[in-house]
Amino acid sequence: MFPSNFLVGPNHEIIFSFVFFLCNCQISWYHTRVSPSPGTELPLPEGPNLLREAGTSCFVSQIMFKEVGAIDENFIGNFPAIDTQFIENIRTDLKLKNTNTRHIKEIYGIPESLSYLKELESLRKEKSFERFKQIQNLTIDEQNKKTILKYAEIVDSDTFFHSSDKYPLYHEIENCDTYYHLFYSKREKDNYNIVLFLVSLGIIPTVNYENHYFTVYTRKAYETKLTNITYKFGYRRLLSWLLLPTFNFFNEVENYNNDYRFFDHTKDQFLSALENKHSQPLPIKRLNPVYGDILGENYTSDSQLFKTRIPIDKRFAVIRDGKYNVSFFDPIHGLFKIQAINVNEKLNSDIITNGFEKTLKTFITTNLVDKIKKNYPKSGIIHEIYSSEYRDGTYTFTLEVAKPEAGKDQFKKEYYVFSCFKSQSQIYILSRSLPNETSRETLPKLAESSILDFYPQVTFQSKYIEPKPLDLDIAMTNGRKQGGGEEDEVDNDDDEDDEEEEELAGGGGGGSAAMGEIDLGGLISLLKERTHIPRNKMDIKPGRFKFNNARFNPPKMNSSKFHFKPGRTKNFSSPAKWRK
Repeated sequence: MFPSNFLVGPNHEIIFSFVFFLCNCQISWYHTRVSPSPGTELPLPEGPNLLREAGTSCFVSQIMFKEVGAIDENFIGNFPAIDTQFIENIRTDLKLKNTNTRHIKEIYGIPESLSYLKELESLRKEKSFERFKQIQNLTIDEQNKKTILKYAEIVDSDTFFHSSDKYPLYHEIENCDTYYHLFYSKREKDNYNIVLFLVSLGIIPTVNYENHYFTVYTRKAYETKLTNITYKFGYRRLLSWLLLPTFNFFNEVENYNNDYRFFDHTKDQFLSALENKHSQPLPIKRLNPVYGDILGENYTSDSQLFKTRIPIDKRFAVIRDGKYNVSFFDPIHGLFKIQAINVNEKLNSDIITNGFEKTLKTFITTNLVDKIKKNYPKSGIIHEIYSSEYRDGTYTFTLEVAKPEAGKDQFKKEYYVFSCFKSQSQIYILSRSLPNETSRETLPKLAESSILDFYPQVTFQSKYIEPKPLDLDIAMTNGRKQGGGEEDEVDNDDDEDDEEEEELAGGGGGGSAAMGEIDLGGLISLLKERTHIPRNKMDIKPGRFKFNNARFNPPKMNSSKFHFKPGRTKNFSSPAKWRK
């Protein structure tokens, strides 16, 4: 047995020094290649530009049909496809280059005897809440209706159904000139000479490597010839005491972890290669949530009340989260936000007395719209819809925010769509920004389809919480405080403004939105990103506004921001840890 002071005495220092120096005795480098044909490997800059074809480019994603309640409902099939957000990121880049694109969804494996295929086909149109009303009015089996509701969140005008169990590579679609099918092919990982390395105590070198392969199949319209190009992204690491003099100067490969795996990095590299940006170095950028967890493309809330696929391009993303909310922002896709609010006894009482629809609208007006109008008085709801058939009651509205322009007697209008519903003891609120150039005529349809595109990416995990009884004495005391002097109210407003001005675009506090309150940090910060409104001076006069471009700052440091998890800590105080 080792003596009791073995790990705390000089031996501990020796072991630590040994490991430290050995970790610095290595050289490593990234290995990237593209294979335009079997047996041929070229450096990425010499590879072909796949997305240069004229006409409309159609990117195809495949979905294996599974009925609700099936044993293998969550089975993804034998084709490890690139996720839909990856395709949307490619389309965004091509849109900036004025290239027409479409995202085709192929749902295959539908039984030929399926009795409600006609009802599924009827969903092939622009998404709206009206489809859920039509589904609820169907006179079919309730289990089949659940399956239709499941696909109603996914199916749009560019979705097609196939009865074959084989993935359709040769399906011809009107107004498609070039088809692109993207797949993750395989992974290779191994170590060479590891035994001799250990026997020689690190003198004989060992090499470890890892490779990830992605394949793109392309086909011209009305042609049967498929062209496939394979991309390889990997690294090589050589470790030996003989490399001690290098002291990590030639160590190019970063250290990866669960927050940002090497596989995640290779997907980012693959996306940049398709965008023809492979000649530029791709730095390591990690999304560092304070409360929740990110694994691959998925974010999990710290409260375990929801999970979501990250709905923006992670390469340019900013994230801010709390225990009950998360916000994602990038300059192209805009702001996406999810929040869970625990329902208190007062809300439950109002629902019983006034009904769910009226209570939900009053709650949103009081806690969200009125607070926005406090900073931007010309703002308001321009379109709203209540769908009793979707998630047992969903209230969706479009908010127009009129921001005063600096030095002008004009307002810049920005649009956001909000959608909320109640599940067990939580009210969930989803919101996202809309393009500012959208016309008022097309805005209602765009808002509905945009928020319905967001819903399928989120998995809601509501819980029942025993509501706390409302203390009438405390409620009366709070009422007297709310009716106090104007000076107290102004002071509170000043404190709120100071807090909001320090919030990151994407906002979110630790637990402030836990019970009956809506967190507006992300939205307010985004609205204030470029225009600073002087406190209590809402009149529009030249010189009253100033530009402030440094809105994306690390979070404020207070005790509630530190959330340590077993075996994993993060340095929140370092700005380098936050993605720019």
